[in-house]
Amino acid sequence: MTLAFHMMPLLGTILLLASRRVSLLTAGLAGMTLAFVTMIVAQAPLAGMPDMSVLNMEALTMAAVKAGEGAWLAWHAMSIIAAGLLFHRAYEARGIPAAAIAQENRRRAVFVACFLVGPFAESVTGFGVGLVVALAMLRHMGLPPVQAAALGLFSQVLAAWGAMGVGTRVGAELIGVTFTELGTASALLMAVVLPCLLPVFWGLIHGCGLRSTLRDRTTDVALLLCLAGLIWLTNRFVAPELGGGLATGVLLVLVEGPRLLRSDAGPRVAMAGLMERLWPYVLLIAALMATRLLPPLSDWTGRWLVLDPFGGLAPLALLRHPATWLVVIAAILLAGLPASKAGEVVRGSLRAALVPMAATLVFVEFAAFMAASGGAAMFGQAWREVAGRFAVLATPVFGGAAGMLTGSNTASNALMMHIQLSLAAESGLPPMLTAAIQTVSGSICTMLTPGRIVLAAGLVGLQQAEGAIYRRALPIGLATILSLLAVVVLVAGGKAWSLV
Repeated sequence: MTLAFHMMPLLGTILLLASRRVSLLTAGLAGMTLAFVTMIVAQAPLAGMPDMSVLNMEALTMAAVKAGEGAWLAWHAMSIIAAGLLFHRAYEARGIPAAAIAQENRRRAVFVACFLVGPFAESVTGFGVGLVVALAMLRHMGLPPVQAAALGLFSQVLAAWGAMGVGTRVGAELIGVTFTELGTASALLMAVVLPCLLPVFWGLIHGCGLRSTLRDRTTDVALLLCLAGLIWLTNRFVAPELGGGLATGVLLVLVEGPRLLRSDAGPRVAMAGLMERLWPYVLLIAALMATRLLPPLSDWTGRWLVLDPFGGLAPLALLRHPATWLVVIAAILLAGLPASKAGEVVRGSLRAALVPMAATLVFVEFAAFMAASGGAAMFGQAWREVAGRFAVLATPVFGGAAGMLTGSNTASNALMMHIQLSLAAESGLPPMLTAAIQTVSGSICTMLTPGRIVLAAGLVGLQQAEGAIYRRALPIGLATILSLLAVVVLVAGGKAWSLV
């Protein structure tokens, strides 16, 4: 089969997405259908079908198995999407007061909103909630609306752990590595990426009239390196789905804790007020940590109620899965509401979850079909033949472009992960590092999708200002890609020199 035939599903999907005339789900459905046909045609000769006019049962059985495997991998993410939206809406329905950050130091308050509070909300809930939370804080700081909208997009810098790492989980399952392995590798890259985003942040706040002293900038670098370290520790030793939420939560306490101790109302009252606002998040993190780290509970939850329909393909331990605890805590929140209002929250959450769940299913199936057809490997080989030893330099660019086009790190990983690994073959770039670069670049660049820009403009009350916001936000994506490109050059170049 020709390369053009194998690439037809991917190219068709990209063109549909770039046209902005169809939704992500519609483009994914078209691509998935083409990928399914491509897989059947490509696999038919292997199933003993020299005559393409007849589809035998063996080829159809193989297709059904691949579809089932894809649906099972997608369900891990789909369940978190539905449960996460239910948790968020139940939290909002209870009318729990939002946590406030003191503004005696406006510059520090902006940093906390952009790099701690926003990413925390995005990590625990996902789907742009971090942007909503960050801009809810920034709106009241007297910043120019366009600058505030661009600053709010920093809330997406930990999107690789957004919705408790749903996109990274899918990427890991697609290539047969553990969530912990890919999460830890991605966390290491954040130690490079996060400091490289600071010049963009400093430029934006300077445009708001906020100055940065040398001490301020040194503190910013130290805090982000500390954040990256906490993300790595959480991924490596606790649970990768808590990588963003726990790390930002711990650092937020360290940064804001001294202010609480100096509160006029007294530290005990201030802490009680904070717990009143954050207890659902604290309970969620505590439950996930206990079921993984606290024996004998951790042993019991790892053995009981484990679903494994495909014999070792991404087993699902229900008592450890984030979706289970999101639903349990949402039920606790809803228990205090009238039955009619609780039912309305549940129905509204399910309606809101249908489209992102369907898109996740479609793109994971798309990836499974495309990998089975051999198209990803063919594209990687063809690009290497064209670009030679420079082919691997496209790794962060392809990841960022996929994130920007789809607006979803799940879809980005599903589209590009197999292609990226094929692209990096024989380049000297380790497969795990390649997968992490795809995950980080694709995740962060979702902030540049038009949907996020429009949302940011609406939240600060602007109309027809998307272009101005985009121009200020684009350097965030460029800084991400350039920092990852430097990693590629350093690692691949070092491997090349070692062979000379």
